[in-house]
Amino acid sequence: MSALLNALTKPSVTNQPPTRDDLRRADIAVILAVIFALFLGYGIRNNALYNSRTVSLGDGLPSLEVPANWITGQPEGMIFSISNPRSAGVFDTTISAMTRALGPQENANTARAALAVQRTQALLRYRELDAQRATIAGSAGLVITYAYVDDPTRDQGAVAPPVVVQAQDFIFARDGQAIIVTFATDATHWETQASTLELLESSLNVQLLPTEIPGDE
Repeated sequence: MSALLNALTKPSVTNQPPTRDDLRRADIAVILAVIFALFLGYGIRNNALYNSRTVSLGDGLPSLEVPANWITGQPEGMIFSISNPRSAGVFDTTISAMTRALGPQENANTARAALAVQRTQALLRYRELDAQRATIAGSAGLVITYAYVDDPTRDQGAVAPPVVVQAQDFIFARDGQAIIVTFATDATHWETQASTLELLESSLNVQLLPTEIPGDE
């Protein structure tokens, strides 16, 4: 056995052992291959996360950048809705938009108050978590974060438990109407949806303002 090990491990009699320069070149080639593989993986990841398409909300309204592979729907009362059919939870992550006519003395603040009443009546256990002033699509607006309980499988007769949904409303005024763009997802997956929310905020050019919460003035 020792003779066999010596035969396998001793230097070849027909080839010269690699020089220090040969070893250095081999190490550099391996390092470059690893760096290339890392950049390739990073590019594939970003393409999967940020591959998007542009949708128009209508004349005079801003366009939105949304994930390209989400499914478009048209729920009642919405001008636009899109959801992710491959969401991790039973609640499909959704981006939607609707408009509401404003009176002569109304603005984003009054639209927020009316929307809060509507949300309270329509959503189970609705609770506002945060409200921040912002500029949205170049107009003064509000970013409202809230949560509620939803039972998305009930209509299908399934027995999955209800889920807590976390959502954000981006509210701003344009040409006599309030525009409300909503992002909603299973609260337990909020952090994993950060790239989608970032894409939406970027398309709306959301700039949070360090001012007091509306309604506390």
